[in-house]
Amino acid sequence: MDHTTKRRSILGTVTIGLALLSGATLCLFAFVAMTTSVSGTASLPNGITAVINGPFSCSDIPPTTKIEAGGHTFTFSPTTISVDGLPVRPLDATVTAVQIDSSYWSASLLVNGDSVTTLR
Repeated sequence: MDHTTKRRSILGTVTIGLALLSGATLCLFAFVAMTTSVSGTASLPNGITAVINGPFSCSDIPPTTKIEAGGHTFTFSPTTISVDGLPVRPLDATVTAVQIDSSYWSASLLVNGDSVTTLR
């Protein structure tokens, strides 16, 4: 009985190489997606600009600006700031700075540097 070694086909080698390359690409994409930060701004009805740190979407249908971030909806009308439909404070001349810090699961609102708490 003769023993001979069988050479692996080129197709098998290429398939294994593509599988390893695909796995490495997927891991790199996941790493970049998790470490990338997003930020932007939105114009509010009283003329100031809100700074948003983290993922968000924004719509501006005058006279109202809506910002969706961290599973919450922040609504800025000419007279009121609301979070998820509940008014949290007036939007008047005393409001000089608005910041929203968000992640994919939560968000916090800061007005003039002070955290605004919401009741659920």
